[in-house]
Amino acid sequence: MGTLRTPETEAAYTKVKEEGHLREGCVLCTIPSVKEFNEWRIIENRFPYDLIASVHHMILPKRHTAELSKSEQKEYEEIKETYMQPTYEFFIEPVNRQRSIPEHWHLHLITAKHTY
Repeated sequence: MGTLRTPETEAAYTKVKEEGHLREGCVLCTIPSVKEFNEWRIIENRFPYDLIASVHHMILPKRHTAELSKSEQKEYEEIKETYMQPTYEFFIEPVNRQRSIPEHWHLHLITAKHTY
């Protein structure tokens, strides 16, 4: 499978995965917020899709969970309409086999690199 990361970023990501650091607690829970909402927060992706993205954030519930509650789903839809759509160009949700952290629901928020 191809990658959306530069070779340097992909190598750093692969090293962290191979060393087991993605299995040491939830790394998503430890990254500082870029923006916070009631039940959600947006964080910087430590290993961005830097081949295609000038900005790569992730949105995740503050509660460590793989499944969203009804109130989280409701607030997510509001955030999507009022904040995410005007701020980012793409939302990427990896399929289960591609998720490196499946135990904490998250979605990738991308602003694409533009080459004209």
